[in-house]
Amino acid sequence: MAAERRETVLGLTASDRVFVWVVGGGAGVALGFLLPWLLQYVSKWPIPYIDILKFIGSFDAPIMVVGRPVVLGVIGLVIAFFITHESAILRITDAEIVVEEGEDRRVIPREVVAGVYRRGGKVRIDSAEGRVLYDGDVEGKRSAVSAAFIEHGYPWENVEPTGARR
Repeated sequence: MAAERRETVLGLTASDRVFVWVVGGGAGVALGFLLPWLLQYVSKWPIPYIDILKFIGSFDAPIMVVGRPVVLGVIGLVIAFFITHESAILRITDAEIVVEEGEDRRVIPREVVAGVYRRGGKVRIDSAEGRVLYDGDVEGKRSAVSAAFIEHGYPWENVEPTGARR
């Protein structure tokens, strides 16, 4: 009974989430400060509506100098929060796999899983009938993802590289 309670969680850690938030907000703030210079640089390119962009970038009032980075920083944070909120979390036990994506939660019973494999950065879980039970991104190193499924007895189908051996 205790073996069924063991759980392996694959997903963004708290520090990963904070990193994404800091990068998102920081990128927005940096863009806010660099926007006038960038617009002067690209103003010679044939970009649609460049006159409107140049007009927006031409404001040098103190409120705009501070306001642009603040507004774009908030936009960067909102995008980062959306990215981290919608990233998948897989909770793997010997009995089932629980997939959480944002507010959605699905349970995949162990007995319907016929194969699990990694394709690029995505993990795909198939049933014996060929139905795709899950096909999405999973955070974690390749070796950690495969170890999580193998540890709980799921049929991992990828052959892991063994380094220098041939």
